[in-house]
Amino acid sequence: MEENNNAEQPQELNAWEKYKLENNQPSTNVEAVAQENNVEASVSEVPESSDAITTADLSASSSDTVQAVGSIENGVIGVAETPRPVKKAVNDSPTKSKKTVAIYSTKNVSWSSVGKVYRGYNIVTPEQAEKWLTRSHVRLATPEEVAKEFGN
Repeated sequence: MEENNNAEQPQELNAWEKYKLENNQPSTNVEAVAQENNVEASVSEVPESSDAITTADLSASSSDTVQAVGSIENGVIGVAETPRPVKKAVNDSPTKSKKTVAIYSTKNVSWSSVGKVYRGYNIVTPEQAEKWLTRSHVRLATPEEVAKEFGN
């Protein structure tokens, strides 16, 4: 006759005890093993620790120096403290709009004293446009063509 071991087990079982019962694993009697080895046995839950693992604070520090690769001692390359780079203020004032002209070229051409044009529409200065228009493969582009090409 098969004995029912589950009747003798307590109602509440932790996950490990459930695993052992389901897989017919032998259980270890901690108190008996401790008495055999002359060790004081105590089983208790580990209290939650407030010693959490944290990472370094990666936010920008307020110091005037930052770490960067540089020379340290005897010309050896390593991490050195360097002054924090100063950010340039962005000038929000409107800049003078430069006059530009749209031209259309049927070829990719480079002209050493003028510049480069690529096949299609090119935006150039009026001085460059005067020179490019002397070439047979370049013509002046209308504002409608440019708007159509660039989707405006």
